Amino acid sequence: MTDITTTDELRRRIARASAGVAALVGREPDNSWLASIQRQLDYVDGAARDGAKRLERADDLNFGLLASHYVDDVDPALAAELHAISAATRRLFGS
Repeated sequence: MTDITTTDELRRRIARASAGVAALVGREPDNSWLASIQRQLDYVDGAARDGAKRLERADDLNFGLLASHYVDDVDPALAAELHAISAATRRLFGS
C-alpha cells in the first residue's frame, strides 16, 4: 500500500478499513474493542471531512494498538491498513 499523504486519501482508506472492521464486528458483536476501533475511525473520518487541522481527542486514539491485539491474528492485511491509517492520522493532524 502507498503512503497516505492527503485527507482525501485518508478518508478513502478509512472507508475501506471500516468495511473490514464492520465485518469483524458482525462476527463478534460483543467485542467492545472492535467497536472502539470503528468509533475512532468514524471520528478521524469526520475530522478529515470537516477540514480539521488538529484533533482534539488525538491522545485518546489507540486504534493502531487495538489492531495489534484484536485484528492482527484474524485479518493481518486489515491490521496493517489500520496501522497505516493511524500513522497517517498522526502525520496529517500533527498528533
